[in-house]
Amino acid sequence: MKKFFCIAAALALFINTASAQLFDLGEQIRQYQKITQDYDDEEETQSLFLSYESIPPRVYVGEIFPVKIKAIVTRDDYERITTDLADSELFHVINLKSPWEKDQVGEYYTNTFYIRTLNQTSKLPDFTIRLIDGDDDIVEETVLDGGEIEVLSVKGDAKFSHVVAQSLAVKNEATSKFDDKSLIVTLEIEATYSNLKEFEFNNGTANDYKESIQLQSLEYTVIVPNYTKILDFTYFNTVSRDFQSVIVPLNIKNDDVSTHTDLNPKENKFKLYKDILFTILGLLGLIIFAFKRYKSALLASVLFFSYVFYVNNPFNQGIITEETVIRVLPTEKSSIFHITDGNLEIEILSRKDGYVKIMLPSGRIGWVKEDSVIKN
Repeated sequence: MKKFFCIAAALALFINTASAQLFDLGEQIRQYQKITQDYDDEEETQSLFLSYESIPPRVYVGEIFPVKIKAIVTRDDYERITTDLADSELFHVINLKSPWEKDQVGEYYTNTFYIRTLNQTSKLPDFTIRLIDGDDDIVEETVLDGGEIEVLSVKGDAKFSHVVAQSLAVKNEATSKFDDKSLIVTLEIEATYSNLKEFEFNNGTANDYKESIQLQSLEYTVIVPNYTKILDFTYFNTVSRDFQSVIVPLNIKNDDVSTHTDLNPKENKFKLYKDILFTILGLLGLIIFAFKRYKSALLASVLFFSYVFYVNNPFNQGIITEETVIRVLPTEKSSIFHITDGNLEIEILSRKDGYVKIMLPSGRIGWVKEDSVIKN
């Protein structure tokens, strides 16, 4: 009996010791799990919160409109905020690199992005906002889902210039003769919050486009029949939400010897009369020499005939090669009215500032770079 009691006591002592050890082990596991969970929670805690401050309820395809975004940051281990945009094929953000600004109290940041819609859609693009530290590493990144917005397309008649804008005006106009049947018109156009780059009217050519958030400007050149008195086109006004007409009276400059408008010299009446006169004087010199044997008359006759031959000689013929760009004016920014698809015989009319004035077989006149012309 005494032996049984000793065995029972020893067994009880073993069980108590083992239980205490197991309790300590369980407590250690629980504490470890708590520390791990606290660490994970700290790592997953969001500290960059984004929201839309303002979105227009309705915009038009091509219109530039503002979207204001608010960012609240609850950490300070970063140096700057950057912005990226998804779905850029549907939208163009003019000032994507615009810096974020703190409010006066310093509790949050705001940024206003000016966006142009490129297609009809019902949703803004997603904005990805990142916190960047001094080593250019990403501290945190948050995506702001694109907000809902109504985008309307605009369809106009044949006079519609494909421009939507808060305002549009023609600041300057210059009209001159292009050839005997045509006028060349250059318009300097300005618009606000617009897609002025898409301006299209009467198969003209756009040049020298400039853009800021508010103001867009464009130089547009168009060739019209010589009886044209006005240019008349429309644009869609996003403020009044209607089509507005723009009428431009043409003031033809009488400058047939100007850089970009002078006619083909061979079709100039004054030149024709001069050629006839010099030919008659040359013949008269030959007649005088035949009867009087005056060498001076023969010399004068040779000079008169040489001049007529020089201005009408076949040595002014040339060839322009494939893919030669033919411009309206002798400048790099001038409108392009033709690009050759093969070698083409032309007539050389004059030269200016590295450009050659040529006449095409069709009778149209333009300017090409001097190195594009091969002399016959």
